[in-house]
Amino acid sequence: MRSQKRSLYLRFGGEYVVWFFVGLSLMFWSFRTTDSRYAGLFFFGGIGLGDAGMLMTLIRARKEAERCGLL
Repeated sequence: MRSQKRSLYLRFGGEYVVWFFVGLSLMFWSFRTTDSRYAGLFFFGGIGLGDAGMLMTLIRARKEAERCGLL
């Protein structure tokens, strides 16, 4: 039981952190570019992609925990 929880925490926690840094890197890339069109695209893309990725990770983690009987 504890090893299943630990495995879920490590797997989905790592994926959550990856999506966080993907969104953050796109947002910081928008500060470095000189073209305002690309800057806006990268900024809002970073917000959308980062938040959507983190949300989908949390939803998948909840479903996996329910499937394993941990909730």
